[in-house]
Amino acid sequence: MIRFAAARLVMFVTLLGLASFTLAADWKQQADSTLKFSGIQQGEAFEGKFGRFASTIHFDPAALADAKFDVAIDIASADSANSERDETLLGAEFFDNARFPKARFVTGTFRQVGPGKFEADATLTIRDKSVPVKFPFTWTGDARTAELKAKVTLDRLAFDVGTGEWEDEETVGRKVDVNVHLKLAPYTH
Repeated sequence: MIRFAAARLVMFVTLLGLASFTLAADWKQQADSTLKFSGIQQGEAFEGKFGRFASTIHFDPAALADAKFDVAIDIASADSANSERDETLLGAEFFDNARFPKARFVTGTFRQVGPGKFEADATLTIRDKSVPVKFPFTWTGDARTAELKAKVTLDRLAFDVGTGEWEDEETVGRKVDVNVHLKLAPYTH
């Protein structure tokens, strides 16, 4: 009887350990993650990306109350495959990289909106302008790997990005699409 009880206790502890390992809550961003943007300049579509950004991800779909994303974006890493446009993007009338070298994205409340689909209330800060953002995303993964994908449309003028002559939508479109693809691995403390 004692041997049977001990075996049940070992089995219970093992299952408890496996259950807690089923899905990590802390994730680290992998090198092949991307943060891309697209817009319209003088009637033509263009795409770009931020080459350097760091994500702190705490997420478990079963514990949304504890979830948190915090992403720091290095503005100087903006690359739209056009050196003249990139120089303008870093200038005072756009991102003003000299005064505001980082953008920051931080989440608040999360909710599940479908199988593998979530939405977070977030705040994006660019040029010291903090704007509320709805962040819809998909999440897939297991204990070893996860992927987050999202697309958000931003109004650049809400952040004073593209001031002066650039405010005219005929020159630069007001809406900018941001595509996020994070490839993640569990963070071990």
